[in-house]
Amino acid sequence: MSQAITSTQNTAPAAGFRADLQGLRALAVLLVMCYHIWFSRVSGGVDIFLMLSAFFLTGSLTRKLGSGQKVSVLGNWLHRFSRLLPQAALIIVATAVTAWLVLPATGWLALINEAFASLFFKQNWALAETNVDYYAFNTSASSPLQHFWSLSVQGQIFILWPVLLVVCAFIWRRFFSRYRFELIAFIMFAAVFAGSLGYSIYLTAADQRLAYFHTGTRMWEFALGSMLALALPLLSRLPAWLRRIGGWTGLLVIVSCGALLDVEGQFPGYLALVPTLGAALLIMAPEPRSWKNPAGILSLAPLTKLGGLSYGMYLWHWPLLVFYLQLAGVDQASPLAGTVLIFGSIGLSWLSTRWVEKPLLRLERPHRLPILAMVRRPQLVSQAFVITLVAMVAAAPIGVWDSNVQQRKVQAASQSPEENPGAQATADWDPSPAALTLPLRTDLDTEWQTPGDHCTGKYSPQDPAIMFCNQGGDPNVAPDLVLLGDSHIQHWSDAAAATVEASGGSWVMIYHPGCRYGSSTMPWDAQECAAFQEAAQDYVTKLAPSMVLTVATQTVGAPDEFGNSAASQETMVDGYADAIDPFVEAGSQVIAMRDTPRFESSIPDCVGRHRSDDTACDAPVADKLAAVNPVDTFLASHDYGSSVRPFEMTSLLCPEGICKAVIGNVLVYIDDSHLSKTFVNSAATRFASAFSAASGWPREEMTSR
Repeated sequence: MSQAITSTQNTAPAAGFRADLQGLRALAVLLVMCYHIWFSRVSGGVDIFLMLSAFFLTGSLTRKLGSGQKVSVLGNWLHRFSRLLPQAALIIVATAVTAWLVLPATGWLALINEAFASLFFKQNWALAETNVDYYAFNTSASSPLQHFWSLSVQGQIFILWPVLLVVCAFIWRRFFSRYRFELIAFIMFAAVFAGSLGYSIYLTAADQRLAYFHTGTRMWEFALGSMLALALPLLSRLPAWLRRIGGWTGLLVIVSCGALLDVEGQFPGYLALVPTLGAALLIMAPEPRSWKNPAGILSLAPLTKLGGLSYGMYLWHWPLLVFYLQLAGVDQASPLAGTVLIFGSIGLSWLSTRWVEKPLLRLERPHRLPILAMVRRPQLVSQAFVITLVAMVAAAPIGVWDSNVQQRKVQAASQSPEENPGAQATADWDPSPAALTLPLRTDLDTEWQTPGDHCTGKYSPQDPAIMFCNQGGDPNVAPDLVLLGDSHIQHWSDAAAATVEASGGSWVMIYHPGCRYGSSTMPWDAQECAAFQEAAQDYVTKLAPSMVLTVATQTVGAPDEFGNSAASQETMVDGYADAIDPFVEAGSQVIAMRDTPRFESSIPDCVGRHRSDDTACDAPVADKLAAVNPVDTFLASHDYGSSVRPFEMTSLLCPEGICKAVIGNVLVYIDDSHLSKTFVNSAATRFASAFSAASGWPREEMTSR
């Protein structure tokens, strides 16, 4: 995590060593672990770690600079990273290898990128770029390396802080030598604190996901630790009774922070001041190990020993938790399992400290490498050697994993179309046992369909509630088809667009993910969904296309007799009639499509687990869809005539009554309910035939164009 929580393996305490701060490290990491494991919440302990790391770093460098000693920025960097990297690299490699062996291939590429990003201290930016929501606590689906964001932020600060202090020392000697160096440094860090905190408050309100991982929004926490280190000699002059009360208050704040504060909603803005100021009060508290002081508790031997292991405990606990939840198939650890995970993290931290960190640190001693006697600054060279050695050894297995993934991509690209016919597979087609199933489970992020171009001109929606709009065909004529709805209309869009364009027609698609058109059962973004439906109805009515294709039913998980979501339930979209009436009145024909069968878990993951038998992931259509198409029942009770026509592709997806995971050596789904682009493209001919039968397309007027 940081120098603030790295193990202190010295045989004797250094000057100024405070056992209570070692206990504070242990308390903070235990809070982080407990909140992650049992409550799926953020405790504020990480913020304490960040502040503490700057407290120790600034205190050490200030003593040297203030006494006139020279400080080597390069030497400081090498010193810090030679201590941070060994355990971090071990845990990154152990996590990557375990993920390669036990986790679904759907997340491999992301994990490879995160492993390299973590190894080179830029994981926070990688997570920010992929828009990870640290607070969306489905821990079982999280990355086992996600927690390395904080170590990356700290590594970046460890590069910046010595530079700031050396520059500050230069300014002090040149212009303000009549003042104490600590005062000049305090003013500098106060400016950093104010600017970073203001930016953190702003960005947390504007984009909390980015704010959580942004180094700029975290700098104030380090600046606070630095200011405390500089001001502590003065603060220690306050009455002991006052500092004692502050210390007990700080301890109470730290323990209760995660339970009482809306950490998920407002961190790392001004609310992150609560745990960090609580830690500051504890640092200011009297140091004597007395039961009347918080130091009496924090200096207890079990806590101080755990403080020396806290770095490894933090780094080990998250991948252990993620792997346990995924392999056990649960969303939260039980009290017993959580306890085992905590003790497992402690044990692994002891092992990695004892057998990895300490031996590598001993290599830094020049006499361990006699060749170093020939160089001018053997300590720096030995530290650089340790860092380089660790980075190369750690990067090797991650590179092998990445190479394996890339080789599979090359093999997949070289396969002939006959090896992956998909929906075009004939009854006598015989798959090659050596052929890879497509799409590769590492390439599923490329399987979303967005045919055509972004809408322009008269097709461009004026209402900002319509955020996604694509068009194809002749833009100078009224569209023949509008595809309207959510991602379940989107995943047929390649085939629908090809069907229309093959006859010289034009089309438009507007959609909002997770928002089924006509449904009053809103998703989490209910306000956006409602606005989209209203805007979409007005947009399509004014366009008055020949046809409007919507998904008219919806499949949702239905609880079984034990309360588990083990089957699917299909119903008609509840507000469908009111939603399509304006289109019918405008002269458009509505094509009411039946929903895609929905599974209870990811099909690619299931296929990966049953590599020798992908039929293990199939399911009877009776478990996925209603016995009678709800659209047929709906039309029987409404007098629409030919203005509304039923349409379904169930026989394609569920041949002979069995909904398939793989057809023609092609994955049908990219998750539990969305079709793969590869499969839909293979089914374009069958889609066109079924669509023409339902809608009468192409129309007679097409021949006159």
